[in-house]
Amino acid sequence: MEIQIEFGGFYGFHEGYIEDRIEMFEIDYDNVNWSATFKSYAQEWLHHFNMMTFLGLEYIGIDSPNYYNFRTDRIIAKVNDEDINNLMTSIDDDDFLMWANPQLQSRSGFISFYNGIDDLIERAKNDDDDKANLLGMVCNYLIELNEVNEYLYELEYDIIELNNKLVENE
Repeated sequence: MEIQIEFGGFYGFHEGYIEDRIEMFEIDYDNVNWSATFKSYAQEWLHHFNMMTFLGLEYIGIDSPNYYNFRTDRIIAKVNDEDINNLMTSIDDDDFLMWANPQLQSRSGFISFYNGIDDLIERAKNDDDDKANLLGMVCNYLIELNEVNEYLYELEYDIIELNNKLVENE
């Protein structure tokens, strides 16, 4: 099963860490292969997430929106049956339920497809798309719970230049 993880996206967040590394290595911004560099970063970010959460999600790709005014980039990951079971244990956690429920409630400016977390959990029993949404939401909760985005300067990703030159992390 594939899920999408809202890791913070590149626009306005993770891109800043990449730009800092570009400056540190004194690389010309115009010579950066941004797509390949984002891929390297996202793969390392997912590895970091897996290490912090004891999961084994497999990197598939990046889902980038056409316009960043509604949402940002997401990591697409494959989740195996064992990790599905591990993630599903979180739906019985009261802290998760309290965190998730407000995000699924309609409010001014937002109409939810679900009537709270209980509705998503119930739908996920019979629909793989809803289950993928629920599992992605559990991952988003684990990002906050484990402060996954707190130590990003430690990530070991590569800056890749347009001429295919690889600037390895040292």
